[in-house]
Amino acid sequence: MDPEKFEFKRSLLVFGNLMLSLWILLGALALWFYNPLACWMFLLFAAFMVFAMLRRLGCSSCAYCTSCTSGFGRLSGWFFGRIPTKDLNSKTRLAFIGFIYCLLALVPSVFLLVSILEVFTAAKIMVLAGILIISLYSIATWRMKK
Repeated sequence: MDPEKFEFKRSLLVFGNLMLSLWILLGALALWFYNPLACWMFLLFAAFMVFAMLRRLGCSSCAYCTSCTSGFGRLSGWFFGRIPTKDLNSKTRLAFIGFIYCLLALVPSVFLLVSILEVFTAAKIMVLAGILIISLYSIATWRMKK
């Protein structure tokens, strides 16, 4: 096996993409508490940016992976994999990943905090906790060694 090629375990592939989907859904729910129209706009925009734009940006050729995952392995590797699965060679991709972190973590959290200040409910706290747990775990993976 070529050491430059990426190998994504099926467990990381499934876990990472499910967690990304959950993260997007929690973000949309956070915006639902603020404004239902904003929820749908966020859901469509975030899903498109992650599963269409970033996935396509991460997968320009199957020649870089040991098995073709059509970019879904790269997504799970970037957000929930250890350092060897992150592909840190492209500054453009890293900048886009930073944008996605802001989109999925900061934007929903800010709107949810505003909503919490207006009307406090346990459901809002649970959604905020979910967003923060996923965000912090994902950020922590950037420090995990092999």
